[in-house]
Formats: sequence, C-alpha cells, structure tokens
Amino acid sequence: MDRVALLILVLMTGGAAISFLLSKFFNKKWVWYVPSMIGVLVITYVTFRIETENMEGFEELGYVILTLMVATFMIGNLLTNVIIYLRRRKKNGMSKEIQKKRHKDGI
Repeated sequence: MDRVALLILVLMTGGAAISFLLSKFFNKKWVWYVPSMIGVLVITYVTFRIETENMEGFEELGYVILTLMVATFMIGNLLTNVIIYLRRRKKNGMSKEIQKKRHKDGI
C-alpha cells in the first residue's frame, strides 16, 4: 500500500511541476491546461480500446490502472493551475486597489 501512495504522490507532484513550469514561461492560461487536455485524450483513447478490443488476461486491468494514473496526473495539474490562477488574481487585484487608492490620494 505504501507503493501506491508513493506513486499517487509522485504523479500529482509531476502534474504540479509541469503546471508550475508552464505558468512560469507562458502567460496565456490555456497553455497551462495542455497537459490535462492531453490526459483527456489519452483516457479517451484507452477507454475506447478497452471497449472495442478483445483483450486477454490482465491487459484490461493494466489499461484501467493506466487511466487512473493519467487521471491522478491531471488532478495534480488542475489543482496547481487553479491555485496559481487564484494567487495571481489576488496579487494583481491588490496592486490595482493600491494604485486606485494612491491615485485618489494624489500620490
């Protein structure tokens, strides 16, 4: 069970790291969500393969686990994107309020 928890932690951290790096280099918010969009495409493809192909043994179980791993990565990415967006919005909002106050005061 410890390995599963470690794997979940590593995948979520990987998603967060990708999100953090993309937010540092790109200002456009849609770029931050590209890894999650790719994850949706991968999950859709894997689910389609599970439904349409005749699989033997534990192959289907492997695809289900892969889907859960991609979903865990996406959760880390999405949560980090939301946190970064809210922090930047709060930071910029405070700056604008201070600027308006200074403008009113004539500073």
